[in-house]
Amino acid sequence: MTKPGVLGVLTALATGFAGVAYAQAPPAAQRAQMHSAYEQQTIDEALATLHAKVDPRPEGKIVEGIDVVPLDVIEDRDPLPRWLNVFHVTTRESVVRREMLLHEGERFSEALADDTIRNLRQLPQLSVVLVIAALGSAPDRVRAVVITKDVWSLRASWDAQYTSGGLESFELHPEERNLFGRHQTVSATFILQPFAYTFGAGYAISRVDSSRIAVVADADVVINHASGSTEGSQGYLIAGQPLYSAETAWAWDALTEWQDIEQRHYDYVAGKLFSYADPLTNEQVPYEYRAREYKTAYNLRRSFGWDTKHDFLVSLGIDAQVYRIDYSGFDPRAVADFRAARVPVSDTRVGPAFQYETYTKRYVRVIDFDTLALQEDYRLGHDIVLRVAPSVRALGSSRDVLSLAASAQYTFVVRDGVFRVGVASMTEPEAHRVADALLEPFAHLVTPTIAGVGRLVVDGRLMWRWRNYLNQTTFLGGDRLRGFPTEFFMGQNVLTYNVEFRSRPVEILSCQLAAVGFFDAGDAFRTFSTLEPYQSLGVGLRALFPQLDRGVFRADIGFPIERPIDPSIGSRVAPFAFFLSFGQAFDVPSVAPTPIVPTEQVEVPDQTP
Repeated sequence: MTKPGVLGVLTALATGFAGVAYAQAPPAAQRAQMHSAYEQQTIDEALATLHAKVDPRPEGKIVEGIDVVPLDVIEDRDPLPRWLNVFHVTTRESVVRREMLLHEGERFSEALADDTIRNLRQLPQLSVVLVIAALGSAPDRVRAVVITKDVWSLRASWDAQYTSGGLESFELHPEERNLFGRHQTVSATFILQPFAYTFGAGYAISRVDSSRIAVVADADVVINHASGSTEGSQGYLIAGQPLYSAETAWAWDALTEWQDIEQRHYDYVAGKLFSYADPLTNEQVPYEYRAREYKTAYNLRRSFGWDTKHDFLVSLGIDAQVYRIDYSGFDPRAVADFRAARVPVSDTRVGPAFQYETYTKRYVRVIDFDTLALQEDYRLGHDIVLRVAPSVRALGSSRDVLSLAASAQYTFVVRDGVFRVGVASMTEPEAHRVADALLEPFAHLVTPTIAGVGRLVVDGRLMWRWRNYLNQTTFLGGDRLRGFPTEFFMGQNVLTYNVEFRSRPVEILSCQLAAVGFFDAGDAFRTFSTLEPYQSLGVGLRALFPQLDRGVFRADIGFPIERPIDPSIGSRVAPFAFFLSFGQAFDVPSVAPTPIVPTEQVEVPDQTP
């Protein structure tokens, strides 16, 4: 495939769907009435308990009271006995009330109600979050009813990636997510990988006392399987106050993180460390190098506007990345070639950064997108981000370089679906050259519900590093290219396009189940002349357990249409591969900056560079 053909695919996605999209969002009150059958049952039972009725036109009325209705993990409609609730902590009513942006005696605002919902949904202890306006004691009065459902607080969160090649990784996180009912989390970490174990501990405070300040800390040590000795560590400490509402003017955060580990690339089919085959010497070198990274940043943000926001950010930080190879007994030329081909270039940057972002504060509320029967909000209209970050040797940087980043996206409503198109770019010029540069266009369509059965989800993305001084490599396979071994393809550029049919969920014993049929295509490649997209077909299952989490459990089995040779075993890849994990295989991309503190009022399903 040639370069114009790749861009043609993305252009077709952008132009073909834009004709059926329209930018005007439904009115806020209309969006608020969109609920799944599971959520509607929750609302009906809560209002019946309060002997209340929905106010169809609450905007601008005086809030005469706020009713908090916390739901236990195990309810009457759930298949388990309710006495199990004694083994978890339920969120205190005061914790829910402190997140309220609506207050008694003030006028009801659907926008503030929506901001409250989005903030509460960022808290991992809550799965269902609903804010309903109920009729008050007089025509000009209204009551705000806040319904929340806790997930199991004392839990052993886990994530496994299991494929036909065996267990690739296993993560276990014993934690108490709701310490003393205050949404504070204390956790431990255990990660099993083919060559190493990781042990760690963490603590997260979503709000310090009555302030909006959040603190998150985590530290891990890595133990080598063979020697039993410590081979590395990693961790971070974050504190800050987010933009928790459209009315919030100032936000800040401080971040320190480090990583000192052995970076490895595994061949999961053969169950061993992947080897780099040097084309000049025919020698093989283990795909392993030492990665030492340290980063600290201090950010201050000022936000202006209401319906259209203008945010200005000033940052000062250090970002040091050192990569080293410690090989003995291998051909020096093969090691040098491996370093040049696959190992990132060490780089240190010290300096300020300046960022401007403008976006609209309009959202569409949908169901059966990524979380099946739970509501989700997606920001509509434009989102534009511009960033400038100079680094100079005089401040301690390893080189004089100017980082210029620009990203833009636009999101349309397509009846009860969404279409988003955008592009992200990064250019880093030095005195006499452009050292690194990246262009990443994308398009994502979630169609309206088809015949009440389900939706088509279409996604296309290209990541083109047209300059790559830092020698960045991206892997593909097993996830966005299902049916192939995990991380089977590697290259500095990546092209993927995916089509899924996601059925509407079916409720069985309060659990939500849905089916998926998919077509995946993509490749990780070095140049467009070597681009050869591989394709696969498959089916999958999605399950949502509201008692445990907002995220879905995913089981996929894929069948490659063409089976390339796996160099590690000298034969073609297996005729199928399955993948068990959590979260959708791909979600709605976004150029919005990633929040780093809890209850951040930003929707970021996926971050583009």
